[in-house]
Parts: sequence; C-alpha cells; structure tokens
Amino acid sequence: MDYATTVEEAVIRFYSTGSKDAHFQLLRFQASPEAWKFVWPLLDSSKPYEVQLFSATTLHAKISKQWEEVPVSEYPVLKNYLLGVLTSQTIPKLVLTRLCEAFAIFLGNTYEIDENCIHKGMIDELMELFPCNSSVTLDLLLRVLLAFAVDAEKKKGPKRIKLREQLGIADNCDGTSWRKYTWLLQQVFTTCERNISDDSDHFLYLLALDCSLSWLKLDPPLDSLAQLYQHFLVAASNYAPSSYDDDPIIESKAWEIVQECITLAITHDSLRKRPQLFWQWARGLVSAAEQKGGTSFATILTALGDTHSRTLLLALIDKSNESCKWTVQTLLELLLKCSEHKGRYPTEECCSHIPFGFWYSLQDDLTTLDTPIENEARLALRPVYARLTQALLRKSTLPSTPAEAGNADERELLRCYRQDVSDTIIYCYNVLGNDLLMLLGQRLSRPQIDNQKWTDIESTLYAFQALCDCIGSQESEYVPAIIDLVLSHIPYERYPREVLACACSTVRSYAEWVGENPDPWLERSLQLITLGLTQGSVTATPASMALKDISRECESHLAPLAPSILETISKTLTVLPPGGAEGLRLMYAAGKLLNSLASTEEQLKYLDATLGLCVIRLQELLQHSINNARLAVVNQLKMATMFLSTLEGVMGKSVLEGLLPIFNQIISNSEWNQDDLILEAMHNCAQRSLQCLLHPETDARPLLPLLIASYQIRPHPAALHLMRQVVLLFSSDTDNLIASMLSKISIQTLEGLKICTSSGGNLSDYSDLLEAYLGLLGQICKKTPRLLLQISDQIPEMLRCGILSLTLPENGVIKAAGTFLINVIGQRTQFESFTQLIGEELIWTIIQCIGGRVPRSTLESHAKILFALNNNNNASKKQLKQWIQVAFVNIDLPVTPGQKEALIRDILIERNKGRLCEILQKFSLQCQRPIIGL
Repeated sequence: MDYATTVEEAVIRFYSTGSKDAHFQLLRFQASPEAWKFVWPLLDSSKPYEVQLFSATTLHAKISKQWEEVPVSEYPVLKNYLLGVLTSQTIPKLVLTRLCEAFAIFLGNTYEIDENCIHKGMIDELMELFPCNSSVTLDLLLRVLLAFAVDAEKKKGPKRIKLREQLGIADNCDGTSWRKYTWLLQQVFTTCERNISDDSDHFLYLLALDCSLSWLKLDPPLDSLAQLYQHFLVAASNYAPSSYDDDPIIESKAWEIVQECITLAITHDSLRKRPQLFWQWARGLVSAAEQKGGTSFATILTALGDTHSRTLLLALIDKSNESCKWTVQTLLELLLKCSEHKGRYPTEECCSHIPFGFWYSLQDDLTTLDTPIENEARLALRPVYARLTQALLRKSTLPSTPAEAGNADERELLRCYRQDVSDTIIYCYNVLGNDLLMLLGQRLSRPQIDNQKWTDIESTLYAFQALCDCIGSQESEYVPAIIDLVLSHIPYERYPREVLACACSTVRSYAEWVGENPDPWLERSLQLITLGLTQGSVTATPASMALKDISRECESHLAPLAPSILETISKTLTVLPPGGAEGLRLMYAAGKLLNSLASTEEQLKYLDATLGLCVIRLQELLQHSINNARLAVVNQLKMATMFLSTLEGVMGKSVLEGLLPIFNQIISNSEWNQDDLILEAMHNCAQRSLQCLLHPETDARPLLPLLIASYQIRPHPAALHLMRQVVLLFSSDTDNLIASMLSKISIQTLEGLKICTSSGGNLSDYSDLLEAYLGLLGQICKKTPRLLLQISDQIPEMLRCGILSLTLPENGVIKAAGTFLINVIGQRTQFESFTQLIGEELIWTIIQCIGGRVPRSTLESHAKILFALNNNNNASKKQLKQWIQVAFVNIDLPVTPGQKEALIRDILIERNKGRLCEILQKFSLQCQRPIIGL
C-alpha cells in the first residue's frame, strides 16, 4: 500500500469515525516534507470530496507555513502543478476556493524573489494567467483576487504592508493596480447586468460583488470606488427584498453583500472632502430606496445619515440648493417610515429598530453648529422628532396578551427594543424640549386617558420615566404636573397591574427629584408605593425598588412618615414569595426608615416588626429539613444582612444578640452546618453585624466562639473573611484571644490541605478557601505581624502552603499567595530567619512555574516575589542568584544554558516589576515544546 493510499484511508476514517489516531496521522502527514509529493494524486477528481478538501487544505498550509522547504528552482514546477489542478478538472467549489487561496499565497511568496514579477506587477501576472475571454478563467481570476484581498485584510504589521506593495495598492503606489482592478470588475458587472437571469452570468455577478466587497475593505481610492458605485446601486435594485412584506425581511447573501458594499462606499473617509460626489451618491441611493419603498434600505440609509449627519443638517436649512434639500427630506421621510413600520416588533416586523443610531447622531450634531444655525436646524427638525415621538410611544407598547408577546427570545428582543426607545425619547427631548413633556402630560390627562388602551398609558409612563436624568431637579412647571397625574389621577384599579408597576418605576426614577421637592410629593409617592407593595408580585418588585431609592434619596425627610411605611413593610414581609429580591430591598428601606425614628423605644418596636420577623421565620425554617428550607433560610439571612447594611445608631448590640441564637442553631445542626450556601450567608450576616456595633471589641466577643466552632466543623472562605474583620477590630487585643483563634484556624486549614495532598486530591477544589486563608495571612503579616510571631511554630507550614499555592492554575490563589509571601519578605527584621528557611524551596517552585507549570498569564505574582527578594538587601541578592542556579540544575527545562544565564542576569538587574513579568513570560514561552502539525 503506497503512502497516498494510506493518507486517503486515514482521511476517510477520520471523517467517518473521528478517530484520534487518524487525526494525528494526518497532522504528521501535513508537517512532513513528503506531503509536497503525495498531495497531487489526492487532488484528482476521482477521489472522494473529503480527500480532495484535505489535500487542498494541506497544500494551503504547506505554502503558507513551510514555504522554506521549496527550493527556488522548483517554483516553476509548483506553479505549473497548481495551474494544472485549477484549470484541468471539475473541482468542488470549496476545494477550488482553497486552491485559489493557496495559489494567491504562492504568487505572493514567489513575487518577493522573481524580479520579472516585480517589474510586471501582480495584476498583469494574474490577467495573463487567467485571461478574461472565458467564464472559466474569469471565475478563477476573481477567486484568486478575492483570496488576495482576504489575505491582505487578515495580515498585520509588516506582512500586511509587504502584500499591499506586491498587489500595488500600498499608499506609496501610483494607483495603477487599483485602476486595473476597477476596470476588471466594471467589465464583469457590465456584461453580467445584461444577462443576469443566465445562471453562469449570475454566479459571476455574485462572485464579482463578493470580490468587490473584499477589495473595498482595503480602502481603495475614492476615484476607483466612484466607477463601481453605480453598479452597486444596480445590484441593490436587483437584490433588495420587498419593503412592506407581511413576513419579516429575510436578507439573502447577495443582498447582504450589496448592502455592505454600498455602506463601505458611502462611509469612505475621503467622501467628506468631495461634497459634489457625496450628493451625487446620496441622491442616487435615496432615489433607489424611494423606488423600492425604503424599508429594505434602512441599514444603508442609516449608515449614510449616521456618517454624514452634520452635512445633512446644513443642507436641510440651505435654501439655495433644493436638490440637496430634497435628498435630506426624502432620507428623513424614509427613515421615519421605517421607525413607524406597521406591526409589533419583533413578532410582526424587524426593521423599526435600525434607525435608532441615526436619530442620536442627527440631534447630537445640532450642538456642533453655530448658535443661529443650530436654532434654525432645531426648528427644521422639530416636526421630524415630534412624529418620531408619536411612533415610539406607539411601537413601545407592551403586548396586551401573552400570545402577542411571542417566545422567550422575542420577549428579550422587545425588552432591548424598549430600552433603545427609552434612549431615543431622550434624543427627542433634546430637540423638542418642554413640548415633549406637554405631549406626555396630555396623554396622561383626562379625557384622553379614558379613551386610551392601558398599553398606551404604560408606554407614556415609560417615556416619562426615561427623561428623569435629563430633567433638572429644579424643573417646576411640567414635572410637578405630570407627577401629580401619575400619583393621583390615573385610575390604576381599572387597568392591569403592569400600569401600576410602571408608575412605581417612574417614582423610583424621580426619587432624586422627590428628594429635592419633598413637599407634598414624598408622602404621595409613598402612598403609591404602598399600593404597589400590596398588589401582588407584578407590582411588588418595582414598588420595593422605588421604596429603596426613595429611602436613600429622601432619608432626611422620612421621620414623619416612617412609622406608617414600616407598618406596611412589616405586613408585606409576611406575604412575600420566598426567594425573591423584594425582601432584600424592603429590609434596606426598613433600615433607613428605622434610622430616622427619634426615640430608641420606637426603633426597638419596629426592629421587632422587621428584623424580628426574619428571626422568627428563621427559627421556624430551621425546624424543617434542609432540602425543603435551604433556599428560604439563605434568603432570610440575606435579608437580615441587607437590613444591617443600612442600620445606624445604638441598636447594633441588640441586633447581634437576636441573631446569635440563630447562628448557634445553625452550627449545632448536623445538616445545616455542612451546607456551604447556609454558612456563607450566616458568616456574611455576622460580618455585617460587626459594623453596627458601637463597641465591637466587647460586644462582638460572644460571636468569636461560634466562628471557631463553625470553621472547625466545616472550613469556609466566608468565615475567613469574617476573621479578617475580627482581626482589624481586635488589633489592640492584649489577652491573646485573636492569636488563639488564628492558631486554631491555621491548624484546621493546614491539616486539611495536608490530607488533600497526601491522598492525591486536587487542591484546586479548595481554591476559594486557599485564597481566603492566604488573604487573611497577608493582611495579618502587613498590619499586625506580631500575631503571626505569637504562633511562630506554624509559620513554616504557612509559608509552604503559600509556596504550594503558587503552582495552582487559579489566578486568585496565586495573587493571594504572592501577596502573603511578599509581605513576609518585606518584614525583614521579623521574618528573616523564615525567609532563609524556605528560600531555596520557593525559588525552585517559581522556576518550575516559569517553566510551564502554570499559565504564562499568571506569572505577575511570581515576578513580584522575585523582585521583592532581589531588593531585600545585597546579601539576599547573592543568595537569590545561588538559589536560581541550584533550581536550574535540578529542573529539566528545554532551554539552552545561555538562556538560563540570561534569565538570571535579567532577574538580578531589572528594576521594573512589569518588565520583569514580561521577561518571565518570554522565558516561559521559550520553554514550551513544539506542537505536532501545522
């Protein structure tokens, strides 16, 4: 069995079974010099399609990546082989495309050496090889040109410049090649446009469009582009779909190409400098779009308007040129019709979202004009944006029934669409000003409101909500009137809950305005929010969000209203569905409201009515099995944490005393104390409670035994985060309580890690715990190093834990380990003996990591450790050099002795951490072994 047959069988086996052995066999074949010889019989038309495709791919890879294997004397032979394969057989389209790409790279490679080619030029070479006198050779010519353009776009840096010079399209070239490319494409377009119904001409036409698109991406001169633009408009007329079909617009591949060609043409950088040509192109495009109905041209027209919006604005108010003015007016009309497109987005139409970017650019460029011209342009745009506003209010209505809403993807598209509408309403306000507020007020006032559907009312509220950030808090004419309508004049009981939900969201958006104007709006806003809290899940979410923001923005005005709102919160907490975020927001507001109460007696009363409910609920839930109550317990603990995050004053001790029995109940239960989610929520709650204590060094002491007990039962990262807070609060501890706690935590952690490593476990499974533990040690070493010295017998094992953590793939663990070790190295007077003890082991591990044990992207911490050791003192510099040399002796790395010496020298002399990290990453790359295949 010959070599080619063996490869053919491997290809068939790989495609039929996905065999890994066959895959590696094919990779080895691709990388072998013999592939140059045996690839040709595998390209024969009698071979299976998969074999031909693999052979074409192999040839492409060899020419592009192993060109140095071909002697210069063999270039003509290889060229003849390629031309023979391209022209003598019927080849599948994908195989032909790959071969044309290979031939393009071949020409590029030979062009650098063959001086005849240099003097002749690439385009002349190609036109001689593939004359335009037959459809077959013209097809090949276009394919090779397409391959050249794609390759030139992909290449970066010097290679890109070199290829553009070879093609004659570099900036320093005279433009001859561009003119020849343009002439060729013009000939194809002119010929095929007359016989576009013929299949062969139609295929060449599409190929020429595709080729044009690829060359357009290489930024041709505007004059060359001008010769093709009219052909693009003809293609647009041929391929543009029907504008107002009942079905969504389905763009064919050809229409996508045409759109991109025209878009690249009209957004060309140099077009701004040629106003006459710009208006000629714009008029032709707008005329073509008007004939087709406009909607299918929306993407192109939006690109035109977005790029040249300032030019269009100036033409709109220019009374001396009616032709340009007509172009702009027609463009605006076409895009307005697109925004007004009948049907619901996205279930019935999918084009009305396209012009959103244009409406932004048009109004944004108003501010770039001189004041008199700006005022005139603003006046001209007012009818446009007034009509746009009406369209947006209609198009952004919610579905009135579930059937109208569509599937989940369509509902998400509508949500994004409404957000875009919200942004565009702001642009309309920038043009219309208070006239827009007047329109919204009219839509919300009677008798108009009585004649509208609920969806229209909701969309009006949604639009008013969108304007909150661009209306000043001192606005006193229209905003109060609309807020009054929202709070008191809309009969919410007559409409679905979505209207009340949107009203609550509107109040939330204007929370800052209410804070600046509390009388009488704060009390009335809270009344609406209270109504929302009591009307079920649809309104409870936006109502609780509104209450949270109102509580934050109006905190200094809440005292008179706090008792009634707290009563409502208390009642709402008892009926909330479990697991939702509403409870978290209500507890946030409850904390703010509680702070505003004048007396401690009142505060304690409502403490029982809010946090007390959480405690009672937790006591009940902890009596159930963990499977049934787990999420509910977590949610209640999170609610308590949120309450504590806003609580101020003297109640912290009372709160902690109420929570300690709950914590003890969790720790004492053999099911609850093993659940990570429960433990995380409990420790976070305990950590937040510490921040509410006036005298934490005494008030928090009952919490400390629970912390140690919980960690000894099941170590958890959140417990270590809590311990970091405890260490800071008890920094002046004189009775060694914190040192004792740290000792117990370290023993538990280090023993667990020792068991894991000795039993062959994966330390990455405990990466969160390791990161938290090393973070705790790093903080202590930096701020209270005496704590570590009180348990000095554990320090060597702590350091070894840090060293071992440097070898893990998790970047967070490596950073925490690096910080700890750097802090130890930095405390030279107190930890010098420990650094000497583990120095050689540390360097051995770092060299292993640099050699490829960890990803190169994580070597920053390793570099910082080396930097710290190198800058510790002169003696440590000498010792560092010895440690690195010993490590290189003991570790087998695929680098030369010279590269090792260079690394040692660079480490010792480098004074910049960033550059040192780059040096390590470069050395790590050198240590990587080559990969089989191309």
